[in-house]
Amino acid sequence: MFKQSVCQNSKGFSPILLHWSLWSGLYLCFLWWHGTFAPPLSTEEINHYASKLYELKPDRTLGEYKAQLANDNGHPIFMVNVIKYFDEPVKTENEADAIKAEELVKTYNHFVGKFLFKRGSYPVFLGDALGGNTTAWGVDDTGNWSEAVVVRYRNIRVMLELATSPEFNKNFAYKRGALEKTIIYPTEKRLMPGGLEYLVFFMLLSGGLAAQLVLNAKLKAHS
Repeated sequence: MFKQSVCQNSKGFSPILLHWSLWSGLYLCFLWWHGTFAPPLSTEEINHYASKLYELKPDRTLGEYKAQLANDNGHPIFMVNVIKYFDEPVKTENEADAIKAEELVKTYNHFVGKFLFKRGSYPVFLGDALGGNTTAWGVDDTGNWSEAVVVRYRNIRVMLELATSPEFNKNFAYKRGALEKTIIYPTEKRLMPGGLEYLVFFMLLSGGLAAQLVLNAKLKAHS
């Protein structure tokens, strides 16, 4: 009698363990893609990317680049972009006719979007400007913006991969040609009530619980 009960419990326990192992594995895969387990830059990476940056922009010393990269903590970086497109159509070397700046920049965005998504990075905010500034202190030429974008980079490693990519520098010409002016600066999260990691967790948890009900019904039917 006891042996039969243990066998029944083991038969019920194994599918449940496998079930939740699958859902946990899915979330761990997401966290890996999202950069949760990514370490800070290694010494080799710092030397490599500092050399690459110095080749592209020798206006700073190699030592300055190394010192900046040495401060990396492995955390995500959020790039704030404030953008003003040209109002008139833009003529480029690769186009026969002038085209709208918003259309021109799509070539750049298409390349960058695919590049970033493969590396756990993506836009977290995109909004159109509603008019002039409400406040502007200590800066010049701050009016007439087109849109604002905040892009989440999994870590500085992804940002450096993008900045030193030959394909990026080819496609960057489309963005440079489309923008009349822009302000771009990096930030690190201090407060962010919502995030994709929380959304994915609750989605997978809901899916796991729903599947658990179906599994329970099947186990009960076979008991």
